[in-house]
Amino acid sequence: MTTTPEDLTRTFKEVFSQLASGVCVVTFWRGGRLHGFTATSVTSVSLRPLRVLFCVSQTSESYSCLTPGSGIGISILNAEQRALSDRFASKVAFGAYDDVRIADRAQQAPLLDGALGHITALVVEMIPSGDHTIVLCDVTSAHAASDGAPLLYCRRTYHSLRHRI
Repeated sequence: MTTTPEDLTRTFKEVFSQLASGVCVVTFWRGGRLHGFTATSVTSVSLRPLRVLFCVSQTSESYSCLTPGSGIGISILNAEQRALSDRFASKVAFGAYDDVRIADRAQQAPLLDGALGHITALVVEMIPSGDHTIVLCDVTSAHAASDGAPLLYCRRTYHSLRHRI
């Protein structure tokens, strides 16, 4: 049986849709205004240095805003923040996030209020890989909420745990 590239791509996407992931929003300032995107590919890389990575499409508006030295925020969304995930997953006009509440601790980069966890970081390296770029960032601050249930994404839909962590 011969598999076409289109079949393989479809199957590849189906396989990865089975992987449950926490939902994060990567944020930064763009022209003095909040901008960002939803990401399920945020990963801890190392403890020395404290480093995380995420992937971004090279065709997205966000990609053109990220350069080494850029400050970024990562907000790990709670189960009640699905609407924020949807908003940051959509293409929007400049200034469309002006009404989104920012956490008080947002200094180097914007962080979404009410998230389960916050990380600020500096972009240190960008590695092109196919149609995406792997963005490596050194962590400058981290804060975890004391409770709450995470927003999860699996099989192309949102989920949450039945109990609070």
